[in-house]
Amino acid sequence: AGEVAVASVNGAGKWTIRLKDGAIWTQVDNNELHRTPKPGMPVKIRQAAMGSFLMSINNGGAFRVRRVE
Repeated sequence: AGEVAVASVNGAGKWTIRLKDGAIWTQVDNNELHRTPKPGMPVKIRQAAMGSFLMSINNGGAFRVRRVE
C-alpha cells in the first residue's frame, strides 16, 4: 500500500509510477488504466504468480508491474 507521488507514460506507452516512499514501479502488461494516476491516489500492490506483482490505483483494475527502484 502506498500513495502516488508522480505518474508518467514512458516511450513504450507504459506507465511509470513513483510512490511517496520513493519506490518506482513500471507497468509490464498492456492493460489500459481506467483512470489516470494522480498524486495522492492510494495504491495497492500484491504479489502475483511467479514473482510478478499487480498494482491497483484508487481501487481501479489491476495491472502487472515490476519494481525499478
